[in-house]
Formats: sequence, structure tokens, C-alpha cells
Amino acid sequence: MNIINKTTGLTFGYILMAYYVLVNLIVFFADYTLFVQSYFTIVNIVVVLILGICCVWITKRRLNNLITFKEGFTAFFIMIVLGFLASYLSKYILFNFVNPEAKIVNNELMIEMTRKIGEDLNLSQAEINEKISVVNNNADDNFSIKTLIFSFAQDLLGSSIAGLLIALTFKNRSEFSTPKAQ
Repeated sequence: MNIINKTTGLTFGYILMAYYVLVNLIVFFADYTLFVQSYFTIVNIVVVLILGICCVWITKRRLNNLITFKEGFTAFFIMIVLGFLASYLSKYILFNFVNPEAKIVNNELMIEMTRKIGEDLNLSQAEINEKISVVNNNADDNFSIKTLIFSFAQDLLGSSIAGLLIALTFKNRSEFSTPKAQ
């Protein structure tokens, strides 16, 4: 692995870690019900994409504008692993040790959100009740290690797809596909 990929990925990973820890702390102590709001998730996705684009772009600049797909994706992947690890670790500590009652409130909000989404999608009451029973069965466990690891893996997979596209965008063209000057 190229040292430039690693250092750039680590640098942006530390920035993403600081962002997630700071935002999680502020939201938790200001209004922890924001964790279930969709716009909170959208803002976090936008931040990850912006930092990811900057990470791959700066990696390319540090490599004298010569970057392969693997080098770009490696820097992006290191960044998101560190950032998501900090995010889920901070949520685990906040919801299980700092204020466990917040976990109960957020679980109830998730049930209400499930009901509202079901009604917005014009699902039958039986289908809505089925979705709510699934949420109820997992409600006590939303901030357990097992659930957070599963969510971490899902987020890592989703962001990796975005990282693949970003790395493809920034990679240099192959010498075989570009016409040679004569």
C-alpha cells in the first residue's frame, strides 16, 4: 500500500471521526430525538461524500495527478472505516452508559416513524402492524453491540459503493484506452 494513500485516508478519517463524535455529542445533549430524523441522516451522508471526494482528490494531487482506482478507493475506505467506527462507538457509549433512558425514547420514536411511513405508503393496517412488531422485537436492542455492528457493516457497504464511484471518477485513464499522440 502506498504511504500517501494511507496518510491521506487516515487524515480524513480523523476529520470524519471528530465530526461524528462532535455531532453525536451535540445532538445527544441538545435533543437526542434528532437521531431518528431523516434529515439528520441525509446531512451525514452529504458530509461523508464531500469528505470522500476531497480525500480522493487530495490523494490524487499528492500522487502528482496519477492515481489508480485501487489507490483512490483505499484512501476513501480508510476514511469511512475510521469515521463510522467513531460514530457507532460514541452512540453505544452515549445510549448505553450516559443516558440509557434515551434509548427507550428513541425506540418509541422509531415505532412511530415506522407507523407513519406505513401510512404514507398506504399499507394495510395488518402490514403496518407486522412492520411495527418487527421493530418492537428489536426495540430493546437498537443500541446493542450486535445491532450496531450490523448497522456499521450496512453503512460501510453503502458508502463503499459511493467510494467505488468516486474512485472511478478520479482514476487516470489507462494508456491502452487513450489514443497516443503522433
